[in-house]
Amino acid sequence: MLGFRAILLALCAIVISNAKFVDYSGHKVLTITPKSEAHLEFLHKLRNDYSVDLWNEPRYTDVPVMVHLRPELINAVEEALGTQNIEYDVAFYDLQSVISSERTMNSPSNLSHASGFDFGKYNEYDKIIDLIESLARDYPKVAKLETVGKSYENRPIYALKISSGNSENKPAIMMECGIHAREWSSVATGAYLVNKLITQYGKDDQVTKLVDKYEFNVIVESNPDGYVYTWTTDRLWRKTRSRSSIDWLGVCRGTDANRNFDIEHCGVGTSRKPCEEIYCGDRPFSENEARAIRDLMIALGSRIKGYFSIHAYSQLWMTPYGTTKKLPPNYDTLVRIGKAGATALAKKYGTQYSVGSIANIIYEAAGSSVDYAYVKQDVKIAFALELRDTGRHGFFLPQNQILPTCEETFDGLMAAIEAIDS
Repeated sequence: MLGFRAILLALCAIVISNAKFVDYSGHKVLTITPKSEAHLEFLHKLRNDYSVDLWNEPRYTDVPVMVHLRPELINAVEEALGTQNIEYDVAFYDLQSVISSERTMNSPSNLSHASGFDFGKYNEYDKIIDLIESLARDYPKVAKLETVGKSYENRPIYALKISSGNSENKPAIMMECGIHAREWSSVATGAYLVNKLITQYGKDDQVTKLVDKYEFNVIVESNPDGYVYTWTTDRLWRKTRSRSSIDWLGVCRGTDANRNFDIEHCGVGTSRKPCEEIYCGDRPFSENEARAIRDLMIALGSRIKGYFSIHAYSQLWMTPYGTTKKLPPNYDTLVRIGKAGATALAKKYGTQYSVGSIANIIYEAAGSSVDYAYVKQDVKIAFALELRDTGRHGFFLPQNQILPTCEETFDGLMAAIEAIDS
């Protein structure tokens, strides 16, 4: 009887928990590859006229755009696409079924993974924190956990400092992951990266050489509140969970922390409307999360030799600037390093990345951490990466792609760092 009661309580807990989730039943996701400027204009018109949710910006021809449609919009939008002779593929017929399958996939699959960390799936916030705390505890000679800030909901924002010996005067590498909450593969990659740098020191020649040379400072989870919210309530949440001072009713939570840095704040590619996904905040660094990243940059100062911001998706290795299509003065050097990273990344699984500046290769966007690092903190080797894929699965990579994404990204990052002083 006791066992049955426990099972019943567990089932009730699941029902209650699921009742909180945003339901995407009947929602459809299309992948559209625009072939002309007219197609690009039409995608913008779809967003303006129908309020469709574009998962990536329609800036360039031949770059797939994933279009999320609410059930009541599907017939009208598909009819409009047909009228314009715009071809499309269906990425997901029912978005909720994809989200539900993902939740099942990421639950503990067997006893061996129930209490450990499985790098072959996505892990909840508490598992991420357990991992980085245990790494710092178990490998004190190479890892130190530091709190660099607190989120809006008072969760710690941690940076793992990874280095051998006295690192006070060493050149530093800084990385931040997960600033956009729904980009789970970014967090998975950060967790894999710190684990390998720490546990393989003294065993892997490349890791040992780089940890001896540099002090790595890695924020595995830059937006803890948003990440937790994607697990408990809305899988597609992107922003922080703060309340804006200009949203008097408090109905539109959150700011895009990667539009909140003090570099042409609220400029191109942002919005001043709190309900928009790319809301820039009522002032620069209004967000605790952006301030935590900034404060770590400032603390490291001139020691930072390389900065990497990890995002998903599109398979891009991007240099500054996001604010303008003008290229930075050391663009040739950045491309050389970026291509070294992209070449190494492709070796294991053949995944192809394009290299170029943010504004020229994906879209113009002001207020990003990478532009802030490059312009305001004088970090002249700065990159943003967009991980797998190019528009078939988007934010919902199937399980068999999670670990390969982590592995190849690690290879690419290590090669790029080696290329900094080449």
